Formats: sequence, structure tokens, C-alpha cells
Amino acid sequence: MKLPPLRYVAPRTVEEACALLDADEDAKIIAGGQSLMPLLAMRLAMPSTLVDLGRAPDLGRIEEAGEYLRIGAMTTHERVITSPLVRDRLPLLVDAGRNIAHVQIRSRGTIGGSIAHGDNAGEWPLALLTLGGSVEVQSVRGRRLIPAEELFLGPYMTSIQSDEVLTHVWLPTRTSGWSFHEAARRAGDYGLALVGVCLDLAAGTCTAATLVVGAAAGTVQRVTAAEDAIVGSEVDARAARSAGEAAAASLSFISDIHGTREYRAHLVAGLVERAVVEAGGRR
Repeated sequence: MKLPPLRYVAPRTVEEACALLDADEDAKIIAGGQSLMPLLAMRLAMPSTLVDLGRAPDLGRIEEAGEYLRIGAMTTHERVITSPLVRDRLPLLVDAGRNIAHVQIRSRGTIGGSIAHGDNAGEWPLALLTLGGSVEVQSVRGRRLIPAEELFLGPYMTSIQSDEVLTHVWLPTRTSGWSFHEAARRAGDYGLALVGVCLDLAAGTCTAATLVVGAAAGTVQRVTAAEDAIVGSEVDARAARSAGEAAAASLSFISDIHGTREYRAHLVAGLVERAVVEAGGRR
């Protein structure tokens, strides 16, 4: 299908982009376009104006900022997962990013676009929440940081306002136990279930845990029941099994042509168990 009639603008600064969004409530940001262009072609999105961030400077950098990595929103998936800095500081991002679609899409799609899209099956939203990161957004009113736990409200829904531009992703660097697992029908497909785990360990005992599930439920979310099953315990097969059972029992799973609720519950239980064991083995 052809795109709907619209105006296209490519501002050279973030400030210009913010002004365009402020002046037109029906304007829409386009980053890599890997999610938005199909929506436009199917007339599922009909903005009045496309505001292309491709010419805005400094949005494609990956840099260390104290105890954080600061990743520009226009950084492509491929640049994230091939970055030596990311590989050294946040290897969970590399594992997650390798599961994103195919190399052609990874070479065009952007980390900021993926997070702003808010797809519950997206690898970057899950990684952001698992790592306890934040996003930096800008508007004519100024800048603000949105913690990941306040960002994802539902399927394709975030707390980013319509006049705000996501400019950077902030991720704390950590050396604790971590793991990412995804199950899909075949490589490059949307995941049926995604699981991310970060554990703080002391003498073999888990002192803190973050366990996040995506794709299998309506929104990417932390599973506190599974976290509670691990914290205070030695991270062994029994604790991992308890965490998997808790995750399967506490989530409201979706059902579609690719899998029933019962299938996804069973799938999540197994992925959580595997991820907890793997994270516990990393010191």
C-alpha cells in the first residue's frame, strides 16, 4: 500500500524537532523507521508530519558516563551489539540485541525507536527494564529522565509525551550475574517469550534480583514473585525451579495463533529456570 499523505521534515537539531512536535500534535518522530513505515503503509498510523531525527547530531554515540553507558537514541541495533564498550560493560545487551530480527533490520533500526515503540516483545525494552536503566527525553519544556519502571504502560504505550523526543538511553554498568533468553518459532521471528535476569550475589547467596518477562504477557514487566523466590537463597537448581514456577503462576499470559496461555506459562517457567541458573553461575 502507498503511504498516506503527509509532510516530511528533517530538522538539524533536537530543539527544532521539539518545536515541530510542540506546534503540531499530530506530528510523529521517525528514527530507523523499521516499525513505523509498515504501520504507515497499512494505514494503522496517519500522522500529519514525519519528523526525521536522522540529521540531528550526537544521537548516535555510545559513551561511558561515570557508572553508566549513555547511548544515543539513533544508535542502530547493530552498532550497539558490535560495540566493544557495550560488550565489555553490558554483555546482556549483546545477547539481547543478537535476537532482534535480521541483520538488515538491525542495521537500520535504532535503540531509541525500539524503546519508544513500546512493543512488549521488544528486546531493548526488556533489557532496559532488566538493567534498571532510564531514558532521557526532551521537549520545549526541557529535559527529564524516565526510569524504565515508569516507562512501559501497556502494549505499545509508554509514558513519553507526544511532544517529547527520546534522545538518550542511560544504563548502569554492573558486574553481577546476568542472563537473557528468548524463545521464537525461528530465528528472526518475534519472540514468544523473553526473559532477562540480573542477580546480586554474595558468597553464593542472592542478595537482590531483577527478573523481567516480555512477549508472553501484555506488557514487559518485572515479576516480583519470581524475584522473591530467589532473594535470600543459594542460587541453585531448586531456587531456579521455584522462580520459574512463581513466574508461571503470577503472570497473565496472552493467547494467540502462536501459542496458548498454558503453552506460554510452561515456556516462561522453563526460560526463567534456565536464566536463573545461568545468571547464578556468573560472578
